[in-house]
Amino acid sequence: MKKLIKNASVFDGKHEKLKKNAGIVIENNLVKEIFDGGFSEENFDQIIDAQYKTVIPGLTDAHVHLFFNGTGISDAMRQDENAVRSVRFARDMLLRGFTTVRDAGGVTYGLKKNIDNGYLEGPRILPSNAFISQTSGHGDTRASRAEYRLTDSIYISAALQSKGTVLADGVAEMLRAVREQLFLGASQIKIMAGGGISSAYDPIQTVQFTLEEMKAAVSAAADYGTYVMAHLYTPQSMQRAARAGVKSFEHATMMDEETAKVIAANGIWVTAGPQCGRNWHNELTPESIKRKSAMVKQGEELTTELIHKYNLPILFGTDSFGDPERVDKYQLEDFSFFKKRFGSFKGLVAATGNINELAKLMTYQNPYPEGKIGVLEKGAFADLCIVEGNPVEDLDVLADRNNIKLIMKDGKIYKNIL
Repeated sequence: MKKLIKNASVFDGKHEKLKKNAGIVIENNLVKEIFDGGFSEENFDQIIDAQYKTVIPGLTDAHVHLFFNGTGISDAMRQDENAVRSVRFARDMLLRGFTTVRDAGGVTYGLKKNIDNGYLEGPRILPSNAFISQTSGHGDTRASRAEYRLTDSIYISAALQSKGTVLADGVAEMLRAVREQLFLGASQIKIMAGGGISSAYDPIQTVQFTLEEMKAAVSAAADYGTYVMAHLYTPQSMQRAARAGVKSFEHATMMDEETAKVIAANGIWVTAGPQCGRNWHNELTPESIKRKSAMVKQGEELTTELIHKYNLPILFGTDSFGDPERVDKYQLEDFSFFKKRFGSFKGLVAATGNINELAKLMTYQNPYPEGKIGVLEKGAFADLCIVEGNPVEDLDVLADRNNIKLIMKDGKIYKNIL
């Protein structure tokens, strides 16, 4: 099928200047041409008038957890319910304009397969499969220190039983864990390299995995043509991960200047979220989690300054997990936080064109090699949004879903209120 989008102001995902009064030719699921001015409207199966609105690449959230989608801790650990809810979770993200997500840990291969073959609606998924944690690390989801791992590797924790997360201690276990995720089709590997906010037994300050363990993960991933992303907050965790060869730092909110220099020197990506200005606590939130959140929040302002000072490459990531209603509220609203931290243009590129650069790290593990993701140019997937206003100049435009007038993925329209 051949489509034409006319009267468009096109943001290509990389350059600040829009291409005005442009047309986009789409054949099947790929962009074939973007041209200036008039164009014959003959021989097209569908013509879409963009009405001089802004056409942007489909959005990418580079840090989500589609599998962990319950409304409470016990709810979020149920494998059967998670699998069912993830169908809605994924579809809702697509209908907010996210045509690609990088899943940062969970069971996604069944969901991804059925989205890719057209049976379900949802974004493209760049899967990590299970995130890998040390014992007593951020991915050790056992509810009590009294719970244990049996000799046959069966866990009491439902999340561990479901293989949404796996534990690995020592180089040999790390190699096996990484290779298992690659066997399941991971496009990148996710490790927990430091303490977390939501977990019970690992303070933020903990440095997780030895240098040798992290090097083993990086080596096993590199042997399969891909890279490692790591959850971490502190300078100690970041510098160890950098020495090991990790290429994507998730959160990294307590950065110092020395660490920023290390990140810049090693070309490491920073997924700068979730946004600490977002208030997600309620009366049921434990005081220990509130204290951890406060520690992380204190570091965000300096981290933002260092990202600017050293021009660190950033990705838009919301860490979307848990209650779907809560995620529905903040996934787009986080664009307003990104605008405040990084400015509109840089924030928009973090959610579009930068994923195309990151994808190069996946080499032959890229599950979507037929087209480019995050950009609008010849050879890109026909993943795009038509937006009221100009998010290059004002990223707040994307914080309001009513401004997203049309959503297309793979050449198919999922929303159209033009």
